[in-house]
Amino acid sequence: MLENLRGTALIGCGGMASHYRAVYAHYPHAPFRLVVDANAEVAQSVAQELGVARWFTDWREALAEDLEIDVVDISTPNHLHEEQAVALLNAGKHVIIQKPLAPSVAACQRIVEAAQQSGTQAGVYLSDLEDPAVWDLRTMVRKGYFGRITGIRARYAHRGGLTSTPSAWRGSVEKTGGGSFIQLAIHHTNLASWLLDEEIVSVMGSAKNLMCENIGGDDTAACVAEFSGGAIGVFESAWNAEGTCFQLYGSEGSVTIHGTEGARIEGNARPYYEGHVLHTNIHGNFGREAIGAGAVRGKGGQFDQHVAFLEAVRRGNMPEVPVAVGRTDVTVCKAVIRSAETGRRVTIREILEEAL
Repeated sequence: MLENLRGTALIGCGGMASHYRAVYAHYPHAPFRLVVDANAEVAQSVAQELGVARWFTDWREALAEDLEIDVVDISTPNHLHEEQAVALLNAGKHVIIQKPLAPSVAACQRIVEAAQQSGTQAGVYLSDLEDPAVWDLRTMVRKGYFGRITGIRARYAHRGGLTSTPSAWRGSVEKTGGGSFIQLAIHHTNLASWLLDEEIVSVMGSAKNLMCENIGGDDTAACVAEFSGGAIGVFESAWNAEGTCFQLYGSEGSVTIHGTEGARIEGNARPYYEGHVLHTNIHGNFGREAIGAGAVRGKGGQFDQHVAFLEAVRRGNMPEVPVAVGRTDVTVCKAVIRSAETGRRVTIREILEEAL
């Protein structure tokens, strides 16, 4: 185990990064040496805010060996991930990348190969894993508190597609890799596989653009997915409506998460589970009132996924979500789109083998 890391850098300071960038300033085992953003005002402002000595507008500055940077957080738009990650990995840097890993499976594969060849760690950031409740749920699933898991129903939606424009990267199917499913539902397909410790093996999908002609790709999508252990999942996404929830069903219980991180949770399972935040009573009932994403995201505690990645690098462990899993997540999304286009069930292996 390394006692300390030489330094960290953040590429892409605005957007989602604003929720967690301060974590790097408070991490005790590595100095926060560099922030980069295409917008000079943002980069300078964040550097001043967090006490970072250097800021640039060109991400390539993070490659400089004299800056003594070991770990780089890539929080840039999807279409920039591959070039940045491959270059940084080839330079011997460890990288954590915002989901989705890249817009195409082939690009994801090139990142995976770069990580393998460099021998450095490469992971993907999924915000759901910041919530201690999902870690309780994973333990409950693995220890049989819900019995055998037979089904999952999940919907991730908001109205972002109604306001995006083609000139914005989120409005471009080439830059994002797709529409609502790859940008939204990917959270839930990843979470379901993580909870069950099973992969999605095939999907039957439907996808349309009903209201958001201003953007590329689907604004409404859904699929029926088959997991390797036999469970059936139904996943929905929408850029044109509200309503996010995640439901898991087993032979001896079920749970509903009414939103994203920090959301209200209610369920029933075997008694008596005692977890970090979830506890079943004598009747097996359990729950949590909503505390909001701000209560769990980017807090630097036990479940903070950026701290967890830094600790994995320092201790020589695999990250919680390695880039190979990020590649699978994107492959599932591409399978859904192909199924929607062809009207047939598509296996994940089919899509992956084409890219390999």
